[in-house]
Amino acid sequence: MRHHRFPGWKDTPPLQLHPGGDAPLGVRQRRDSALEPAPAADDVHELRDLIGWLRQRLRGEHTVRACILTVEAAGPDSHLLLLGEAQASLSHDPPRLKVRLDAPELNRIRAERGVDFDPADLVNRTIAVQLRTGLRQRFGRGAGVQAKLMALLSLGQIPLEAEIERERTLQRLRLEGARFGPDSWVEPEDLYHVALVVSEHGEARRDVEHVLQPLEAAGILYLHRVFAAFEGAGAERSLTAALARVTSLHAEYGLSATLVCRGGGPIEAFRPLNSYAVARAATADRLPNLIVGLGHAGTQRTTLDAMAARSEPTPTAAAMLVRHLVDRTGLRAERALAAFDAAIEEDLGAAGRIALARATTAFDAALQDLVTAAEARLRQLDRAVEQSLLSGLSAATSGIARQEPGADPVEVGPLDDTEDDAALSEALALVIATDTGCIVTSAQDLSAGLPLLLQFPDGVVPVQVEPCTSTTH
Repeated sequence: MRHHRFPGWKDTPPLQLHPGGDAPLGVRQRRDSALEPAPAADDVHELRDLIGWLRQRLRGEHTVRACILTVEAAGPDSHLLLLGEAQASLSHDPPRLKVRLDAPELNRIRAERGVDFDPADLVNRTIAVQLRTGLRQRFGRGAGVQAKLMALLSLGQIPLEAEIERERTLQRLRLEGARFGPDSWVEPEDLYHVALVVSEHGEARRDVEHVLQPLEAAGILYLHRVFAAFEGAGAERSLTAALARVTSLHAEYGLSATLVCRGGGPIEAFRPLNSYAVARAATADRLPNLIVGLGHAGTQRTTLDAMAARSEPTPTAAAMLVRHLVDRTGLRAERALAAFDAAIEEDLGAAGRIALARATTAFDAALQDLVTAAEARLRQLDRAVEQSLLSGLSAATSGIARQEPGADPVEVGPLDDTEDDAALSEALALVIATDTGCIVTSAQDLSAGLPLLLQFPDGVVPVQVEPCTSTTH
């Protein structure tokens, strides 16, 4: 091993966790770590950090989180353990470190974990161990590092193959350009049709229906139940067929969300959820708003969890998320109805104001027409009254004329262009026919022997029309 000096290294190795890595043991537990609670210890480092530290200082004691790749017997009660990175990063040059487990330390571990403890059971398991490192002289090859396992602090429950399979599946889907994960979530505007992929006989179905059946009974939600097998030899094929059925339901009804739920169980039972076929059938292009609730809080994180738009720790939590979505849909509906009522009220008010303005204009026009008609009628009545008065005056004048039979009617000669005739013409106000009481306005209305009344400002003169023969001088 070549020795390199890295700037910034101190006497105490720094704690450097990869993005998404676990915190030190005893602080918190992740869903995908499933490490047993460990006693209080020093800071836990990743294997890569430890090897970088050993390039400067070979001697010391360290607490390391790693994965056991192989276990080889090195004597009656001695074993050689090959450590690799705990995170399945699929690196082309992963770090490796051989550690020796001697009989005293093995007996101490068996005293803590039982006499049936076998180091071979550590293969593909994530562990946290306390190591002691030192300098070893190798014949013909110079100095090297020797490491000895002093204590087993915690033992992971999840085999590393599951994490590797999950990472490979996700990497393949990313290369294909598939859409999945939280970025594929689209808030449903009107949540109604929801697909539920669940085992027909299991507690997960009971938990989900206990939360959603009241909504289904009220007609707020319609639940499409698609049953599938989550365990056994045909689990992968059954899940793929169930997800294909959900895709057809989405094409027919336009699903708002898809629920995939199963209860807890052994780690091996979740292997079908890491397969590529199941993950490919669960992409966002095929399933809308995938919500998964797999196992319980301590269950490993599967590929389907990474595919989901929303991943919940339990089936009940997944069902509660759907219920919250329904509540938010109701709130949006109430706001929309309130806005609709306000818009209708505003539109009706504007229409009412327009109709009132039109009615007022029409009323004013009708009133003006009535005034005009009344004025015309009054003018007609004035003429009728005037004619009636003139008729009465004419009748009274005729009576006076008849009472004086010896009086001769006044004969008026033709008007000449004299000053007296001009004054007479200007003083004449009306010419009334005595028989009819009508006002004579033109010579065509006169006839021979027609009695007339000539009205002047100072009185009335009865006359009679006489034919006049013009002579030529």
